[in-house]
Amino acid sequence: MTSPTNAPGLRLGAPGVYRDARRPAPAFRPVRLDVAGFVGVAPRGPVDRPVAVERWTEYQRRFGGLEGPGLLPYAVRAFFAQGGSRAYVLRVSPVPRAPDPAALAAVARYTVRLADPAAGAPVDLGLVAADEGSWGGRLAVRWEFAADRHFTGRADGLRLPLPDAVAVPAGSLLRVRGPGLPPAGVFRFVRLVEESLRGRTAVLDAALDAVELEADIVTATVTVTDADPGLTRAERLTDLGLSAAHPRPARQVLAEESLLIAPDGDWPERLLPPDPTLPVVDAVLVRPGADRWAAVTADSLFGDTPPELFPVGGDRLPDDGTAFVGLDRLALEPEVALLSVPDLLWDYPVPTGTTDPPEPPPERADGRCPPPAVPVVYPPPPERAVLLDGRDPGALAEILRRQRRLVDLAERQRRFVALLDVPPGLPLRLTTRWRAGFDSSYAAAHHPWLGVVDPDDPRLSAVQVPPSAFAAGIIADREHRLGIPWGPANALAAGAVTAADQPAPAELDELHLLGIDVFAAERDGFRLASARTLSRDPDYRQLSVRRLMTMLRLVLERQAQSLAFEPNSPQLRDELRGAVTRLLRDLFRAGAFGGATEAQAFFVRCDEELNPARSQGLGRLVAEIGVAPAQPLEYLVLRIAQDADGDVRVAG
Repeated sequence: MTSPTNAPGLRLGAPGVYRDARRPAPAFRPVRLDVAGFVGVAPRGPVDRPVAVERWTEYQRRFGGLEGPGLLPYAVRAFFAQGGSRAYVLRVSPVPRAPDPAALAAVARYTVRLADPAAGAPVDLGLVAADEGSWGGRLAVRWEFAADRHFTGRADGLRLPLPDAVAVPAGSLLRVRGPGLPPAGVFRFVRLVEESLRGRTAVLDAALDAVELEADIVTATVTVTDADPGLTRAERLTDLGLSAAHPRPARQVLAEESLLIAPDGDWPERLLPPDPTLPVVDAVLVRPGADRWAAVTADSLFGDTPPELFPVGGDRLPDDGTAFVGLDRLALEPEVALLSVPDLLWDYPVPTGTTDPPEPPPERADGRCPPPAVPVVYPPPPERAVLLDGRDPGALAEILRRQRRLVDLAERQRRFVALLDVPPGLPLRLTTRWRAGFDSSYAAAHHPWLGVVDPDDPRLSAVQVPPSAFAAGIIADREHRLGIPWGPANALAAGAVTAADQPAPAELDELHLLGIDVFAAERDGFRLASARTLSRDPDYRQLSVRRLMTMLRLVLERQAQSLAFEPNSPQLRDELRGAVTRLLRDLFRAGAFGGATEAQAFFVRCDEELNPARSQGLGRLVAEIGVAPAQPLEYLVLRIAQDADGDVRVAG
């Protein structure tokens, strides 16, 4: 509904409703860059599929707790402890992934015995844990059947009248009792429901005698209980149909709604309870799951997709069948703006915790009995993954290879910042050598690793966590509360109780000049002392500047798409210039730009000079935007003077 006052040029005739088909003027709004992405090793959870979580308890439900040797859970917990509000988590597994037989063998498998009406015999249905890991062998899966929505009717062969008050969808299973039938009743499936003036009639899959019958609708309820010692999980999937024609077929619902279990193999089109008494049926474990920690390598974290196969724009998963795994897959999530890989330095040994069978001893020449064979006993796997030691030249080269691969991914996507961790234990000399391997404004380095304590650990031993996880949470919290112009420095690392390598005061100066963001030890904890990138370009030295410019580019790329195919007219150019100006004006008022006035802070040009007739004829619209990002204050210089009277004055 509109009126002449708010729709100039709209011609009105008779009273009524008139549609104003004009396109609204474009309006640009900042996009959030506080969403973090984490890639690493977890005891459970989907593999190579990013899952959005908004609190630590959500992570626990999908990926488990702090068990297992990976540092991923500690990193995600640290992120939320700093005030982070949203993260994408991607679990990796050893290569090759499923459907490789080794990967499939690590998934727990169950069977449940029901009945197949077509074969007239019991059938064992396959069920598997939702993903690989030993956790899958601790599930309890129970099938229960209920007969409710009771009604009566007189059958006429394949037809059974239905009362109006009872909803009986096609594909329902009926338990029918009456004269001439067994006391417990018989089963009939509803093939379809006919509507007529005389009411609704169910067409059954087998005929019944023309007598008064009692019928109940039979549905299944599947309860899955996870006996994980860290966090008990349970699912209850109700009102499941036993036919593929049912609105909620059991197989489909298990595949789409359960986070713990999934159907495996071929299932019959129709299923029956074991008998009409509707007994409870428990699934039986036939293959336990397995944790493949020892098989995780650097190849588990990275995909092998060539750069030329990445989709244009880098934010959409292509539908051409290209497989994206690990970091390559997470890089395609358009929300991710901070990326941390807590297990990037993974160097897990190869102990199996098992005993190899002894080899047969060689026969002795003198015919005497050989000595008994001694089995080879491997030590049990460590509680926490061993990290590459950067003090070893070969290990340092491998660390640089992995981290450069991560930075190259960030440079290609130009949307997120790769948060790196200085390898623990490096002396300043080697840290300088490590730093020389990077020159990118899409990367930031943090030091040192910080120790956290699990309150449920009776020993209260500290676990060293990559500092990038704390930095990601601090960055996200600052942006969420104050906006992108506010840098993440000068914030305490919540939950950190110790540090692996605390730099000396003189080393702090060197690290800062190298562009490494240090958590400095203070009386109240460990405080992030700077927020710099690893770029040698002074214009992009500050992380807040890099993120501000990224945000502006993303806003224009994503929100200006609606202007495509618009007439390239002076009106459109004016609208574009006005929309960009309003966006920059709001950012200027929020302190994002330097300068005392808007003219000193930014400019927007979209005029005839930039868009001559020849350029317009090619379908181009060019706008030129310039901004002067505000640089965060890093140094405060104070001058202390004492006059002849002994008064001390401080000038800054």
